[in-house]
Amino acid sequence: RYTLSSEWATIEIEEGRRTCTVNGIQLHLSRAPITRGTLLYIMRGDYQKTIEPLILPQNFGQPPRLRTIVIDAGHGGRDNGAESKSLKVREKDLTFDLAKRLKTLLEDRGYNVILTRSRDEFIELDERPARAARANADLFISLHFNASTDASVRGAETYILPPAGMPATNGSGSDTSALPGNKFDAWNMVAAYYVQRELANTMGAQDRGVRRARFAVLRGAKCPGMLVESGFVSNAAEGSKLASIAYRQKLASSLADAVDAYSRTLKRVASAAK
Repeated sequence: RYTLSSEWATIEIEEGRRTCTVNGIQLHLSRAPITRGTLLYIMRGDYQKTIEPLILPQNFGQPPRLRTIVIDAGHGGRDNGAESKSLKVREKDLTFDLAKRLKTLLEDRGYNVILTRSRDEFIELDERPARAARANADLFISLHFNASTDASVRGAETYILPPAGMPATNGSGSDTSALPGNKFDAWNMVAAYYVQRELANTMGAQDRGVRRARFAVLRGAKCPGMLVESGFVSNAAEGSKLASIAYRQKLASSLADAVDAYSRTLKRVASAAK
C-alpha cells in the first residue's frame, strides 16, 4: 500500500486493488495498479480522470456554470423499483419524496431546480436526460435506492460515466464508446466525489465508492451528471432509516451541501482562471 500526502490531500493506493481513496473516500479504478521493484504504476487514464480532477481541478480549464439543476426521481408509474415488503416501501416513492425535499433546499440556496417528474408517472430512461438537456441543465442528479438478494449488503455509492475508451468499473458490458457527458469527465468526478463524501461522512453510510457505468440515464446527459444510490432498502437496518421522513430530510440536506461544495470548487477554479 502506498500513501501520498500533501497539505490538502491524502491518497492511498494498493497494488492489485481496483480501488483507491482520496481523503478517505473510495474511488473505483478501471485497472488495478501494479508494482515494478519499488515503483507503483497506475493507469494513465485512472490518474487523469479519477484522481487529478480532485487534487488539481484547475488543470481542466474553465469550469461549467451551475445555475440550473435537474433532479431525476428514479422509477415511477408501473416501475416500482426496489421494494421492501416488510417495511412497506417502494423505491419510486422514496426517490420522489427525496427529490422534492432536495428541490426545496436547493431553491432556498438560490439554484433553479427542475424535477424530471412531478407525480407518480413512468418516464422512459432516455427521456430523463433529454428533459435535462431541454432545460439547459448545468447538473443532472438521478436519485435511486439499492437492493440486493444478500440482506447483509448495505452502503451508498455514486455512479458517473466512464471516460471514452475505458471500461465500466461495475463490469457492466464491454462498451467503451464516447458519449456527450464525457465532455465533463473531470467535473463529473468532482461533483460525484462531494456527494459520496456527504453520504459516507455525514450520513454515516458504508462507503461503496464513486463508480463508473454507462447507465441509460447517464448516456444521454449533456452536462455533468451522476446516479446516486443512497442505501439498500433490502438491508433491515438501512431500509428502516430510509423509510424515515427525518432521515430522508437529513439525506436531502447532505446532498444539498454536496452541491454547494461542488459550486464552491467551480467558483474557485473559475476565479483562478481569470
